[in-house]
Amino acid sequence: MKTLLTTILILMCLLGTELSFAEKKQDSALSNKSFKKGVRLFNSGNFIQAEKQFQVLLDSGYRDLDLIAIQAQVHLELHAPHAAKDVILLTDERNEDLDFLLAVSHYFLEEFDEAYKELMLIKDTAAYHVDDMKRRIDYAKQHYRDYKGYVIQNFGPEVNTKYREYAAVMFHGTGELLYTTRNDSSEYTAHDGMAFETIHDTSIDSLNAWHVADPFEFHTRHEKRHDATVQVYDDGKKLITFHNGRLFKSHLENGAWEEDELIDIHGEDGVDTHCFIADDESFIIFASDFRSHGRDLDLFVSYKQTDGTWGKAIPMDELNTEFDEDAPFLAEDSTLYFSSRGHHSLGGFDVFKSTYDKTTKKWSKPENLDFPINTVSEDIYFSIHGKVAYISSTRKGGYGSLDLYRVMMFNEFKIEGLVLNDKTKEPIPDCQIEIEYDQFYFRTYSDENGHYEMFVPVNENMVMTFNKDGKKLHQEKYYVDVFFREKDDHVYNFHVPHVVGAPTANANLEDGEEPTLIHMEMHNEFDPQSFVVSISHDKVGHWSDSLKNFYEEKHIAYLARTDKSGQSSLFFDFNSHSLSESGEHMLKQLYSSILEGGEYRVAIKGHTDTRGSHTYNKKLSLKRAHAVAKYLHRLGVKHHDVAVEGMGETDLMHHDDSETAHAKNRRAEIFYERKQQ
Repeated sequence: MKTLLTTILILMCLLGTELSFAEKKQDSALSNKSFKKGVRLFNSGNFIQAEKQFQVLLDSGYRDLDLIAIQAQVHLELHAPHAAKDVILLTDERNEDLDFLLAVSHYFLEEFDEAYKELMLIKDTAAYHVDDMKRRIDYAKQHYRDYKGYVIQNFGPEVNTKYREYAAVMFHGTGELLYTTRNDSSEYTAHDGMAFETIHDTSIDSLNAWHVADPFEFHTRHEKRHDATVQVYDDGKKLITFHNGRLFKSHLENGAWEEDELIDIHGEDGVDTHCFIADDESFIIFASDFRSHGRDLDLFVSYKQTDGTWGKAIPMDELNTEFDEDAPFLAEDSTLYFSSRGHHSLGGFDVFKSTYDKTTKKWSKPENLDFPINTVSEDIYFSIHGKVAYISSTRKGGYGSLDLYRVMMFNEFKIEGLVLNDKTKEPIPDCQIEIEYDQFYFRTYSDENGHYEMFVPVNENMVMTFNKDGKKLHQEKYYVDVFFREKDDHVYNFHVPHVVGAPTANANLEDGEEPTLIHMEMHNEFDPQSFVVSISHDKVGHWSDSLKNFYEEKHIAYLARTDKSGQSSLFFDFNSHSLSESGEHMLKQLYSSILEGGEYRVAIKGHTDTRGSHTYNKKLSLKRAHAVAKYLHRLGVKHHDVAVEGMGETDLMHHDDSETAHAKNRRAEIFYERKQQ
């Protein structure tokens, strides 16, 4: 299979960069036999053995800049930017080669600001297109900042290793997979120094953990041949695999796989790396370099003829670029997913999607799936089944090189149930539930029957605090895990002590303590399900309240009450969330003239000025909104009639840096809506 080179090669190719260590000095450590052997291995693509040869010299104390530069590039070729960074930092000396390689290492580690600083040390020349690299960093930062609402899960050490694991294909449902690995289970190695590709089998257990993978034994397995996964189809009765540059098909008969058969699509020389074939074998979409004579991979489609042969391979021109396109997968809803190094990818292979227009007979413009599915590293072999997808990636945080990841195409799950007194088992009405995770804060309430419902983040440690009548009852750490089963179950009852004024000790809040698991179950299907949602990062803070942020979803009149000085909001002192006397007076007027009687629901937005960090201002603005809500509760407004939100400094009334502007931005805005009868 065509080697997955790291994006460093592409960046250097695009930017026209050639490292200066090509000119070697004969009177230094670089004349050492280990170095010469390492260079030969490097040039042949055997980075595994080249790294070992160069490490011999480094361990001996040599710190030649050319040696460090080539070893750093070896690490980058092996998808190990941490190691590349570490070897560069072995010396305090610098040249432009090392500055550039350090910038690239930071880039792959998603340390974008550090990468930018290193590039500032290099002139923008024909050798180093620094400005282009800076634009690439800005492009990546933009996409990372606006990331989508998905959950990305590494398969863990039972499956992933420091070697390459990739190309997961569904086998007997989403709970069992076949995949390709180049781990050290074989004593034989290919020309690149890594083990030959072999196919392994893994499945998920009742605790949502993947079992230790086993070799998938079938007749095509050879000790000195690449055997890789491509597709399982026709209800698991047919299997397509890759062997040394070509695609093969096998049939399952009486529990055994019959001899593989070459899929002769185009009858020409070239490497066919991956494909998607219809269950009825009426068409095949495949990736190949047979038209470019090994220069790059393109996507083609071919249709089965009446005589059983494949028709002429038709290039998919709307999808192909001058770079590689690979790993096509046609989903159940007829969306085509594929990976490409073109189409303005974030870096290396990115996953794109496209749909076919039967009227124009053209594929739509490829759409980047964006972060977190795509990163600045290699992201390839994407397949999706319902709301679960699989991807192979060299992203940071993995176990080494390509790792397997599972993707949940949502990041929030609706749970509902009762808040109960843990002794009497009686419902607790009007109980406030505050949830905190990462930098986000939100709350909900139980109703008069003790029932609550809320969307909560999946696979995030949450600190949940239960309050009643302004007193803390209980605090604990929770974690929502979603299991794909044959039923939908999103009911969870909280059992909390109900001793007002005598809160329990904070349970499970120490570092390292395991959170309480909230076990949720759902069918895996393509159709929309009301209890799962995908919320992008910039919208997370806006879905938080059990009242569903009615002031954003419906038409809400803005309550504009003007005091004697002409101000139209309730204002706060610097770094304070305490109500002023004029603020309390305004709220009393509001209650007596409008809110008394319980006919209205209220929404409160807290705001800050621009001073202070985003996280601090988010907390402070929420405290200001809570202060207003608490005072309204004292006046008689029911807890479940009030929703609060902290906006931080994201919605300024005045954008200049004057004290007057700051004072007017430190405010709480109040909205109201008459309840529907």
